[in-house]
Amino acid sequence: METNHKFAVPLAGGTVVEAVYYGNGTLCVSSQAGCALECPFCASGSRGLLRNLALEEMQRQLVVAIDQGVAPERVTISGIGEPLHNPEPVRQFMEYCMQRGLPVSLTTTASPLPQLSEFLGLAHNGLMFSVHAGTAETHRRLIPRGPDFSSLINLLQKQVPVLSRRRRRKLGINYLLLEGINDSACELNSFAESFHGLQDVTVHLLTCNPVSGSPYSSPPQPAIEKGYRLLTDAGFQVRRANRWRRQARGGCGTLFVAKSQAGC
Repeated sequence: METNHKFAVPLAGGTVVEAVYYGNGTLCVSSQAGCALECPFCASGSRGLLRNLALEEMQRQLVVAIDQGVAPERVTISGIGEPLHNPEPVRQFMEYCMQRGLPVSLTTTASPLPQLSEFLGLAHNGLMFSVHAGTAETHRRLIPRGPDFSSLINLLQKQVPVLSRRRRRKLGINYLLLEGINDSACELNSFAESFHGLQDVTVHLLTCNPVSGSPYSSPPQPAIEKGYRLLTDAGFQVRRANRWRRQARGGCGTLFVAKSQAGC
């Protein structure tokens, strides 16, 4: 399958979550039905948090994907929900994937911070921190119920440098560019100053996937390139969104949770 494929996964009690298979071989699964973080740009939490998913429900997303004819080469727990709010099933699912030879990564806002410390030490194929800001004010605006910005920076500055270089290179910071909110040179320079010394950690400069009715959008391409150059000039390893992430079914911030009419 050469294009992205978004699909609904019916769960117990009539809950339905979405997952997405990227054409590059990555399956993105959800860890919760809904989300409590209230990020205003993200459709996944627009209905609030319904409940955590059990291990079997995370496994079911993989089974449904395979039943629909895809063959995932790797898995990322980056769909609906905050994985650190559902730590035990997420840990078990990571072990389940690795036992089957599927490299597994996850994306988190780093909330709560004590759980982040634990997950930094687990075996994984990647751990991405969604930050999206260079200042505490913007961070609070975009991730209202996320961790304290200064505490997050302090934890990363303390714990990341003592990891092996191989482990550090599996870490990433997600920065979703939103026009008029976090795309200014001032905000990006503040980000570079705040995370100085963490240049082994790749910065993923992301852009919005379309969500009907959302007032949020990414800036035009020249502004994206300007932000890219600013961060690379500051010494960071920066990756821009690949073509799979830019597709309309790219998944980032677009996955929904619902209640089915008929149940499972």
